[in-house]
Amino acid sequence: MRGRARNSGGVVKIEYDIVVIGGGSGGLVVAAGAAHLGARVALVEKKALGGDCLFTGCVPSKTLIRSARFAADARRAADFGFAPAPPEFKDGSFASVTDRVWRVIKAVGEHDAPEVFRALGIEVIFGTPRFISPHELKIEPGPDGNQPGRTVSARRFCISTGSRPAVPPVEGLKETGFITNEEVFHLRHLPASLVVLGGGPIGLEMGQAFARFGSEVTVVEMGDRLLPKEDEEVSASVERFLRAESLNILLDAKAVRASRADGQKTLTVEREGRTSELRAEEILVATGRRPNVKGLNLEAAGVKYDESRIVTDEYLRTSAPHVFAAGDVTGHFLFTHMAAYEASVVVRNAFLFWPLLQKADFRIVPWTTFTDPEVARVGLTEREAHEKYGREGVHVYRTQFAENDRAHAEEATEGIALLLFPLVEVAYPRRLVGCRASAGLRIE
Repeated sequence: MRGRARNSGGVVKIEYDIVVIGGGSGGLVVAAGAAHLGARVALVEKKALGGDCLFTGCVPSKTLIRSARFAADARRAADFGFAPAPPEFKDGSFASVTDRVWRVIKAVGEHDAPEVFRALGIEVIFGTPRFISPHELKIEPGPDGNQPGRTVSARRFCISTGSRPAVPPVEGLKETGFITNEEVFHLRHLPASLVVLGGGPIGLEMGQAFARFGSEVTVVEMGDRLLPKEDEEVSASVERFLRAESLNILLDAKAVRASRADGQKTLTVEREGRTSELRAEEILVATGRRPNVKGLNLEAAGVKYDESRIVTDEYLRTSAPHVFAAGDVTGHFLFTHMAAYEASVVVRNAFLFWPLLQKADFRIVPWTTFTDPEVARVGLTEREAHEKYGREGVHVYRTQFAENDRAHAEEATEGIALLLFPLVEVAYPRRLVGCRASAGLRIE
């Protein structure tokens, strides 16, 4: 162990330069970056290294989506000059798909194995942490019981505990039962019917995938359109495609009650002043995320938080200057690449001094929703550009993928692309301030 011994008196003797709480994307980058700088590092994780991205997010979802796309392409065999070939599950069971998901998780997870980080000189500790003072963290034994409970101390801390699904306050939902992204990749049986609560990225990605596998899918969204953070044209493009794939989409719809009887789950939905009942074998909740702060006893460290985030400044310092935060728990952008970016900012600011400190810059944040057609964006939306430059101060260049030769060759003519240029700035070439695309065509 690289940490120093503690004394038994009242003064805390520092063991580590930094203790990282949470072994997901953000925490792993902070721990590795600090270790490369020669710091004494401890990494504390409750369950397994890899976090949401490896076990319940990026890796399993994209693996499932790829299998679903194969099923969709197989049904379209005639479009590519082949005889129709309706897909069938290997061994006749949906379990073959989830087995593949976990095979990929295992392969990717080798890069996040504890031995990889221990080789960097990082002490990896499995257990449940909570602050007992600004510089001390008590760790209860881990789930396997292989490591005893202990207390560690550090000059600095980084909280990278990620987020969890937010469950809406629907009457009877808990008693009825539901799944989230934490359970969906464990399914061994394909639900004949599925109600998806939430028309955001997770709900649409999973809803379309299960529809392609053969489930009858209904999406219930409280807002007036899908993907509310995207441009309206892009949202409309995705909605048209999903409806064409036989997904039932209910907008301006609020789930008010859930119940269960005879092996079926019933969701009562209020829409336009009327109520109706949706019956399905399973309910998937995808209505947002909440930060994982429960049990950390952040009050003991002087760290402020609310139901949506740990409060940080532009340097990703919390209200306790020696405690930083990175990743989903900050509430900024809930993406793996942004967790890694924030982690890099934390490493710099935790170990360097003014004027070398770095502010987190969120002006240009790319992201993709992996529906088909996919939705990609970076920079301002059209509405944001109009608010900043005025309605007449922005030129929006639109192009339909139906006009693109490559899209026709790929049988992927659905979708639209938007490029936003400000007219009030004199620059050559003119500066691009936003880009949006909804397309089944991949440009790699």
